[in-house]
Amino acid sequence: MNNTLTATRAWVSEPDGRGTWGILSTCVLTIILCCWTSVSPNLPAQTDSAFKKWRYKFDLACIALLGSEFLLMLALGQWSSARRSVQDFDEAGYKDWTIKHAFFADMGGFWIEPPKIDLLPSFPLDAKQLYILVKEGYIDYPLLEEEEIKDKSKSDGLARLITIAQALWFSFNCIFRFAQGLFVTSLELTTLSFILVFVVTSYCWYHKPMDINRPIILKPKKSLAIIRSNLDQHSESKWYETPLEFLSRDEWFCSRFWKYYIQILHYMHIPLFTRPRRRPYDRIPSHFIPNVDTQAEIICAPTILLFSSIFLVAWNSDFPSATEKVLWRIASVNTLAYGIVGGLLSLYLHKQIFQPGFTKARAQASLKRKQGPRTGWFSRLAERLRNIDPEQDPNLEIPLRALVPISFFCVFYCVGRGFILTEDLIGLRVLPESAYQTVSWSKYVPYW
Repeated sequence: MNNTLTATRAWVSEPDGRGTWGILSTCVLTIILCCWTSVSPNLPAQTDSAFKKWRYKFDLACIALLGSEFLLMLALGQWSSARRSVQDFDEAGYKDWTIKHAFFADMGGFWIEPPKIDLLPSFPLDAKQLYILVKEGYIDYPLLEEEEIKDKSKSDGLARLITIAQALWFSFNCIFRFAQGLFVTSLELTTLSFILVFVVTSYCWYHKPMDINRPIILKPKKSLAIIRSNLDQHSESKWYETPLEFLSRDEWFCSRFWKYYIQILHYMHIPLFTRPRRRPYDRIPSHFIPNVDTQAEIICAPTILLFSSIFLVAWNSDFPSATEKVLWRIASVNTLAYGIVGGLLSLYLHKQIFQPGFTKARAQASLKRKQGPRTGWFSRLAERLRNIDPEQDPNLEIPLRALVPISFFCVFYCVGRGFILTEDLIGLRVLPESAYQTVSWSKYVPYW
């Protein structure tokens, strides 16, 4: 990207080759297509309006736009959960349970209708809950063919095809611009990072059904009270999402932090992602991050590293001012540090702090603290910071030794990410002349 040719200021009209509008519109179009077509929301609540359904998908697209790594973790988590479900059902003898069935279940495709004695409305089951209920004989195995799920799915294949074609064309164009020594803008580099995440998330969600609105209702053979008393050692304990959450709820540490920060947004009156108000939940929220397994981590690590490294390509590039160049270098190093150091820190938290049994131990410790004498304002503040959930759900508690460093990294990441997106736009005001030259395809295709 280093180019010392004469800079062209202000707006450049569309010539025979490229202009300012051509660069901007192509990048924005590619980013929008990647963000919109790559996301796959879960089933909405049955009472949701068309606007709310659109809003859920828009929220996911915002994740892809503002923090592509978070969308990547979401897709990898759902992919991991689906593969675990296939393995569980296969070991139980249900060989026709496919990964498409698993995705369908995890997105809220199966609902349980409790007997009238439970005095509860219907609510969704995830794949793990369904597996345990089927295995224990409380629900009959749902006879659902894979083709029936495909028929329910309303996947827009044309939109995906257009996105793939645009992403390929854009990527090849940037590669050949590098090869011919032509200037590649920072906005184009950012667009390449979106394409990378689009490819990986699309792979993870390839088998996930799209735009399904109606679930399949299942009826249990026993009341929920009996099921809970037989399967839950703490059947009288309070539940927060559904009465059967104890069968599968295992809040991954990323999910805990994600819900923590989403709650902060709600306190700031920025309802980017809404949690169901009804208890039990009337949908499985699309932005809940399941636990990522080893195979997903193997995909995640190089993807995050490559994503974080893309911005370093502009290290010696021409910027409108020396200050912007320095700030870009700081932001790109910060992004890479977030990917490397943040990844190592996350691994440590996952292995050392958020182990199985963490929720129960922390819940008991939290209860003792609340029942004990108040020792001072700092202790009260620390107690409030550990869990800001309105219902004080113990599954969402985070120890301060994990909350403080992760929050520190997240703040710096958001600042750096915000600068990169801003510079992508304001940097178009001054570009080298070669930025407006087109690729000479005749070097690769005779008689072009």
